[in-house]
Amino acid sequence: MNVKERLAKALTEAGAPDSMIARARTGGYADFESDSATPIMDLVRDARKAGLDDIARQAMNGAFDGE
Repeated sequence: MNVKERLAKALTEAGAPDSMIARARTGGYADFESDSATPIMDLVRDARKAGLDDIARQAMNGAFDGE
């Protein structure tokens, strides 16, 4: 399972908003696919905003970094 799929699965299991899950599936939070210069920080920000502190922590610890 690649990072995008792993993140989408983790977000789905955490009850994330559909918009975050869709962004994960299309590479919006992916290091080498996102148009953003800071996709992981975007993920942390969005996760915190959605009350998904565990996802934010995992992201800060490298769980969803590009391979």
